[in-house]
Amino acid sequence: MEQTTKIWNKQFILLFITNLLMMAAFYASIPIIPIYCQEHGITGMKVGIVLTAMSLATIIFRPIAGYLLDNFNRYHVYLLFLGLFCLAFPSFILFPTFGALVLIRLYMGIVYSVCGSATMTLAGDVLPRANVTAGISRFALTISIGMAFGPYIGIQVQNYVNSPTAFLIIFAMTVVAFICVCASHIQYPKVTRKKFAFRDTIYKPALPFMFNMMFLMVPFGAVIAYSSLLAQDLHLTATIPYFYICLVLGMLLSKFSTQKMIDNGRHRVLVYLSLVLLMVTMASYAFLTTSLHLLIAGFLFGLGYGILQPLFQSFVTGTTPAPKRGVANATYMLSYDIGIGIGSFLMGSLQTSIGIANGFALTALAFVIGGVIYAVYVDRYYLKLKNQLTSQATPDNIVKTHMEHDVYTLPATANVQEALLYFSQKHISGAPIVNQNGQPVGFISDGDILRYLRTADYPAAALDGTALLTALLETDVDFDQKLANLTSLSVLEVSTRQLITVNATASFESVCQLLSAKPIKKVPVVENHKIVGIITRSNITDYLTQRYLKQATTM
Repeated sequence: MEQTTKIWNKQFILLFITNLLMMAAFYASIPIIPIYCQEHGITGMKVGIVLTAMSLATIIFRPIAGYLLDNFNRYHVYLLFLGLFCLAFPSFILFPTFGALVLIRLYMGIVYSVCGSATMTLAGDVLPRANVTAGISRFALTISIGMAFGPYIGIQVQNYVNSPTAFLIIFAMTVVAFICVCASHIQYPKVTRKKFAFRDTIYKPALPFMFNMMFLMVPFGAVIAYSSLLAQDLHLTATIPYFYICLVLGMLLSKFSTQKMIDNGRHRVLVYLSLVLLMVTMASYAFLTTSLHLLIAGFLFGLGYGILQPLFQSFVTGTTPAPKRGVANATYMLSYDIGIGIGSFLMGSLQTSIGIANGFALTALAFVIGGVIYAVYVDRYYLKLKNQLTSQATPDNIVKTHMEHDVYTLPATANVQEALLYFSQKHISGAPIVNQNGQPVGFISDGDILRYLRTADYPAAALDGTALLTALLETDVDFDQKLANLTSLSVLEVSTRQLITVNATASFESVCQLLSAKPIKKVPVVENHKIVGIITRSNITDYLTQRYLKQATTM
């Protein structure tokens, strides 16, 4: 869906706001739920069951979310599930019992698995093809900021209002998110639906990224779940809201300071830099005793993840063909579900044995493992996928290679008589009109001339060369006079002034859609505002035939 060349187009901005609010709302509820459970007599292991129920449902349903996004209208699927996600928060108020809360959390896991995968997929679809990787690296910041800023919102809200009111405030955030996505009005063509098969719910090319990021998310899960308890143990509870602010500031700074490096493809140095930064930060928790240290740790933690999370998301989306982005993102997002779950569970075990601070320091080993996986395999794997996708979809290999390079054009100063002679000499039925700088300003065809010759007494002619020849041989005096007048006219007076062209960087899919949607058989190819070729329906069918025969011979 390459409707614009800008990254920050209207639809992208609305989706950005939507995902930021949705992620913030979800993570804002996490510190509120345990307190809400205790207020209703739900304590101990039951609180853990309520919290874990959602993660379990998300992991199970995430692959099905990919199938829904790739086999139904993605925009409609997202609208439905985001609406259902909104309803989860008032449900906490209406059903405050242990069994009901477990069911609500299971329900949240199902709808969230679709919403979390859908926004990233839609964002990739509304971006221009050439800027998908750069755009997604920006969009993924909504996840990082939402994960960091959400708990801060939850803690602050909990401090000033009661739990039911807190859930209503979060519900209002999700309603605003729903309004934003409704305003985006994303159009999708009809989807050819495939029969559901479980093997198709996992996108195998995304698995290495998922496995790598799973390790990198273990410390994140530990810190998000247990930072408040660590602050309580160290008597630094008053500092914890500012810890989350520093975390968000670190993420924002990482985006502003490294975006140019990401756009220039310097991803490798950024991955290694962020891993070293995060390892040092987590190891330093073993010596943490002051508020200043806690705030610095939060800032550096945000700085590191502000680089890593958008980068890996761009690796996945930027190397996946558009029809497969739904299942690819669903597969990749399992890394968040599993990694955060492992981090939370691991800290629950380490808390009583070695303490939270030492447990945080120990999770730095996850960065070592993740770094080794990236260096040994994932980095080269990403470059391989990127090169494959480029070779398959680069316009130079399709539009430029298969277009007709001999372009017959007419100057804007030509008249119709000159155009007719030119058609006859070159054996063509139409030509683009260019100005003195070689830029296209119109298109004239035999059909344009016939339409001009048409009168009430003269039947409409078929728009082809034979009909034109027949018209020229007519002996009717009125017709001869009109023809004489016509031949002296400028080609621009008779031509179609709204010239349809395609850019040399256009995707193969967009050219096919144009030639099938418009009543035209050929379209000029433009580069740097000048015509460099003509691509026709026959060029397209020749390419498809060659591609089919090549695939058939290799089967």
